[in-house]
Amino acid sequence: MDYERLFALAKPILERNDLGAAHTSRVLAIARKNFIPAELEDLTVAAIILHDIGGASVKDQYEKGPSIAASILQQMGCDKAFIEQVSAIVGTHHDHPDNPSVSFRVLYDSDKIVMFSPEEFLGYASREGFDWNKIVGLLYSEKAKTLARKMLRQRRKEKANVPAEN
Repeated sequence: MDYERLFALAKPILERNDLGAAHTSRVLAIARKNFIPAELEDLTVAAIILHDIGGASVKDQYEKGPSIAASILQQMGCDKAFIEQVSAIVGTHHDHPDNPSVSFRVLYDSDKIVMFSPEEFLGYASREGFDWNKIVGLLYSEKAKTLARKMLRQRRKEKANVPAEN
């Protein structure tokens, strides 16, 4: 699959979201570095690139995302079964099912871990009552939990080293 073309088709739509296509790139980088099994690369990468395609809200992502994802994948010449798999993941990627597919888990964990990134951390940390331990607890894999805890320690260390403004 031509991932660059897929991303190019999705990017104008993703840019309308709060975190834009940069968020998608960060999620994909985390997944590629840590989680994507070679035998599921096409499915997983396509789901990651298209996961927020429906809009900024979860409601829009679930209601509009699957059909937009399907349209883009049709333009890419993907087969019906592949399109249905990706669309199903796109339309449920914020859910937390007990036994999801490997591709779903990779997207879910990577999409949560990106919250610990330097680019996104402060946006979440500034929310009153935000519970980082709850986010870690939602992650499926132990590797993801370990990575999230490491990133959380790093962000907190960075925050402690920032001098107070006068």
